Amino acid sequence: MSLLTQAGAYPDRVSDYNGVTSPTPVQFDKRVCSYQEKPCQSRGTCTMKTPVQIVTVSPEESGQKLFAFLRARTGQHLPEALCMRVVRTGQVRIDGRRCKPFDRVLAGQTVRIPPLEIQNQAGPQKNTTSVSVERVFENSDMIALHKPSGLPVHGGSGWTDSLRDRLAALPWPTPFIPVPVHRLDRDTSGIVLCAKTHACVRAMHAQWQSVTKAYLCWVQGVWPWKSWHTLTSLLEKKKTTQGQRMVPGTGKTAITHVLPVASQADSTLLLVVLGTGRTHQIRVHLAQAGHAIYGDGKYGTPGSRLLLHATMLRWPGQSILCWPDWQAPYTITSALRQRVVHILDSAPTKEASHV
Repeated sequence: MSLLTQAGAYPDRVSDYNGVTSPTPVQFDKRVCSYQEKPCQSRGTCTMKTPVQIVTVSPEESGQKLFAFLRARTGQHLPEALCMRVVRTGQVRIDGRRCKPFDRVLAGQTVRIPPLEIQNQAGPQKNTTSVSVERVFENSDMIALHKPSGLPVHGGSGWTDSLRDRLAALPWPTPFIPVPVHRLDRDTSGIVLCAKTHACVRAMHAQWQSVTKAYLCWVQGVWPWKSWHTLTSLLEKKKTTQGQRMVPGTGKTAITHVLPVASQADSTLLLVVLGTGRTHQIRVHLAQAGHAIYGDGKYGTPGSRLLLHATMLRWPGQSILCWPDWQAPYTITSALRQRVVHILDSAPTKEASHV
């Protein structure tokens, strides 16, 4: 059975954690929406001390590798090298016995987590956005979130805010913190699926290649093809004077299906379905075709916002839709939404790409 439950464009109501239903979309707590980690004020490193803990593995955590379990239980602050060391030196125990980093923990087992001193390098920090994150769908296995443009899915490289950080800051009913099972570029908005159990993580990864992924974007110029048009090329990552870019070369095959939905002045709204999932694939293909996405500073002309939105994820017979909140003149009106939904009923699928 698929882990995705029918959601349609927007479910009428979703269940909150206390069992009370509330209208969709549901905004996260303001404390989380405006989440911003306070950077260390000292030079060098900041040290966080933890007490010894004896914790019980929950059903949602069952099946995780021990080192991943430890990192999750310490808020991802435990360096991988330190994690491996405390396990191999016998400081971590499962049901009182020595263990290995890649042993899998099972529901009901007890795990001893030793006292830890975790040092984080202090340095310049980058903040992203205080825009709220909305739930567009949720069931017992997973949660679908509307990620705003400018918010990375995962932290790192000096960023103090990420979708994963916001998930970790929420009061969840179980020790397992929902995990994003895929990525979107930081500047791309749209659906991000997060698993609420480790079993769901593994199942979704196994099914991910069969998921149809559709995007909406506004591009420069009038798109010349009136029906579905497929863009294909070999893409590889290279370092340029502007940083890393995906460029045509001898890399992996990238397949992108494109259909115009609407146009105005010298711009076109495109519906894009991925045949493959290469980095920056849509942005590169459209720029190569002479129709860069508005706001794409890497492959086109910089702007205040990248007008690229992950609008649909679909398993056979099941789908989740999420609409962009673009302002005029790029607003996705009710009429455009209805047209997109109708088109998606017969859109290309991953299977049709033979990839």
